[in-house]
Amino acid sequence: MVNMGDVPGLAAELQMVDAHMKHLCQSKSESMQKMLDWVLEAKGKQIRPVLTLLCARLKGKNVDATEIAAVIEICHTASLIHDDIIDEADIRRGQLSVQKKFGKEMAVYAGDFMIFSTIRRTGLKNKPWYGFLFDKLETMCDGEVSQFDNRYNTEITEEKYIENIIGKTSAMFGIACGAGAYEGKCDEREVLAIEQFAEKFGLLFQLRDDLLDFAVTNDLSGKTIHNDFWSGYYTLPVIYSFSHVRNGSKLKQIARNIKEGLYHELADKRITELIRDSDGFRYTLMKIDQYAGEARKNLDVFPNSVPKQKLLEFVDDIQLSAHKMTADPCYLGTISEEDYDKKRKMEISCTKSWR
Repeated sequence: MVNMGDVPGLAAELQMVDAHMKHLCQSKSESMQKMLDWVLEAKGKQIRPVLTLLCARLKGKNVDATEIAAVIEICHTASLIHDDIIDEADIRRGQLSVQKKFGKEMAVYAGDFMIFSTIRRTGLKNKPWYGFLFDKLETMCDGEVSQFDNRYNTEITEEKYIENIIGKTSAMFGIACGAGAYEGKCDEREVLAIEQFAEKFGLLFQLRDDLLDFAVTNDLSGKTIHNDFWSGYYTLPVIYSFSHVRNGSKLKQIARNIKEGLYHELADKRITELIRDSDGFRYTLMKIDQYAGEARKNLDVFPNSVPKQKLLEFVDDIQLSAHKMTADPCYLGTISEEDYDKKRKMEISCTKSWR
């Protein structure tokens, strides 16, 4: 992770972001407030608030972007609550998800309330970028729907997949960076550059996450391996491998079998082998390197500064972690048979529910 301890005043600003979020998420209902408090207790990595605050400093202006950062983080957090309902996820940010702890119906209301309460309470309605926030929220929803429309589609193209990422992932990074730049008195050319940076950053972020879906570690409490593949959401390593002359048809057959409820205990291992042999992981790393280079170039319009350096370090961190992940023998299906078997036994209950 990028060290933010050497950015003067940032820790205090993040505390103000937390205070704004608590102020914006208040309910007269005791049950609703319990859910809101539960959500706000788990802060996550706060990447979007940090990006907003850094972008507001790019021109060296002394501005308060903490409420902006809070509004954007609330909208993002609300979207995660709804995501967890759809995915039936039990854990979010190291604790039980809202839908797991309070029930799906209550979780829907909590996510809705966070957005509606924020819209009503915020004092930012007259800001020039405020309408842009809703544009990005619409784009995010469209991207999520497009992803769902392409579920179990073994013919999905790389172009369509990238389009979906720009919608569902890059959009919120776009408003986080763009709103910060607006508030920091950046001109139109600079705002455009930071929005382009955010788009590439979102692609980097998602493609690294695509690789994580194939990461098998000795931590048996970690993320379920191949969760996206088993759920019918095919990511870039898979999409690239679908087109492989020798392995593509084999991988598609496994995908069809999973869709039809045919389960085989060695399927996970075979999936990883086929993608690795088709250079799906290597190709994804190549695209990560490409987008990292483009993201850095987008920042060339800004003078050297601590905020700019931290944005560059964010890019470096994602790029390097992706390379380390795929080089580690504990990842991408190369762990010991014993640890692999333990992992699979823990996941059989999950995979049976998809049969």
